[in-house]
Amino acid sequence: MKKIIFLGLLISSLNIFSQDYVKVHTLIIEGIDATYHIDFDKALSKFQEARKVVPSDLRGQFFETTVYFWKGMFARSRVDYETYLNLSDKLVEKCEEIVDKNENDLDARLYLGWCYTMRAFILYYMDQNVLRGASEIKDGNKHLTYVVEKKPDYYDAYLGLGIFNYMTSLIPRKLQWLTNVLGFSGDRETGYIQLKTSSDKGVYTSNEAKFYLTLLSWREEKFTEAESYSTALKNSYPNSPGVWMVWGLLMSQQDKMTEAIQAYEKSIELNSEMKSDIVYKTGYGALASSYFRTNNFDKAVEFGKKYMNFINKDDRYNNRLFSIGVSLDLLGKKDEAQTYYKQARTEQNKDAEWEKYWHRKLTDRINNPTTVIDSFLITADNNRAVGKLNEALENYNKVKPLIEQKKNDDLVVQLNLGYGQVYLKQKDYNKAIESFKQNLNLAPQNEKWLVPESYFQIGRCYLCLGNKSEAQKYFDMALEIDYEFDFKDALDQKIKNELSKYN
Repeated sequence: MKKIIFLGLLISSLNIFSQDYVKVHTLIIEGIDATYHIDFDKALSKFQEARKVVPSDLRGQFFETTVYFWKGMFARSRVDYETYLNLSDKLVEKCEEIVDKNENDLDARLYLGWCYTMRAFILYYMDQNVLRGASEIKDGNKHLTYVVEKKPDYYDAYLGLGIFNYMTSLIPRKLQWLTNVLGFSGDRETGYIQLKTSSDKGVYTSNEAKFYLTLLSWREEKFTEAESYSTALKNSYPNSPGVWMVWGLLMSQQDKMTEAIQAYEKSIELNSEMKSDIVYKTGYGALASSYFRTNNFDKAVEFGKKYMNFINKDDRYNNRLFSIGVSLDLLGKKDEAQTYYKQARTEQNKDAEWEKYWHRKLTDRINNPTTVIDSFLITADNNRAVGKLNEALENYNKVKPLIEQKKNDDLVVQLNLGYGQVYLKQKDYNKAIESFKQNLNLAPQNEKWLVPESYFQIGRCYLCLGNKSEAQKYFDMALEIDYEFDFKDALDQKIKNELSKYN
């Protein structure tokens, strides 16, 4: 009789446990869905409810931290960043206590490894803390590796492993010391396969893996694959502003500006009920850039101003000030343009190379308003950037005699680079090389970076021609330039990224 009672109690407890597990699972899925819709309040409430259902279940606590991770990343919010670090510290401590008692608790190791990997990303993104980030991602990889060694079909673990392998394979030359810290240099192809495994079979990571695969395929200019992953995300989350924003960015990278603008507008439209500041800021910024690139300067000003209403002190926005100012200049509103040039942000993080670059351009515009030559170059560069190559060549041809009269290397170097990039897009690689090489003996005073950039572009052309040794020669010459110039620190990473496409 006692055995029957015990068996009944055991079955009853197992049923309750099963029901609670399913309920937590459902809440986590609903919370992830809300996260993709940038409804962070709803996501947070779902994850916190999951914690209450089964306080010992790590899923609710882990996914609660992810809300603050994404808010910190998307909005560059220091408050959310600090909240994330505080919550993840508590999660790490809890997981480590569990692992200390039972080294084979794979759930604790999964969330410990996943948490460490995310912490590495946000530490670098927000504070450029390379050393601490490397230490965190190394610890994450250790725990995730343990999980898949013990249970190869624990597919959610492959997301963090894939990110680790892919990203560490791209460590640039100046940071090679990190491979000693990591004890591992990463393998790009292995990382890609691991992300694909997570995408195909992960329980909670399937769509996040598709997000990363979209970005990585896009980086490698495998646009068909990128569109496939992005389309899968759209099918899963057809009303997600974030997913439509990614689609717009992917379209813009392929010079499909009409489709890009439609996607950004769709993102903002889907935000009409929730009214997320993050969506508005991102969408208005993307539309401002798109309209500037299509030489629609009225619209560039309109959406640029809307974007500026949502900035915070941690945002990098000098580029937006510049595009608004230049657009106003080209519309004949010189005085208003100056008000934007003079808002240049001077306090930049030491690693914010683009922000420093745009600060220099803004300062130059205060003292040297936009000229006829500048307007031709801006129009030409925009046409080239969105794939209107014949129009770009016409623009460059019109401004060429004006630049030749000036005999100014800062202008000549821009013209030559513009021609070269048009020919590169047209796949006329030899003609592109000829244009880029005209910059190698120039001595611009302000746009010094366009000389090493020309070496880099020549290397790209040789890669396209299948001549990797000649490409490497020009890449090395770019890196050997010893004077200071804009984006010097980023050049090595650009070269490594380019070479990785042809491995």
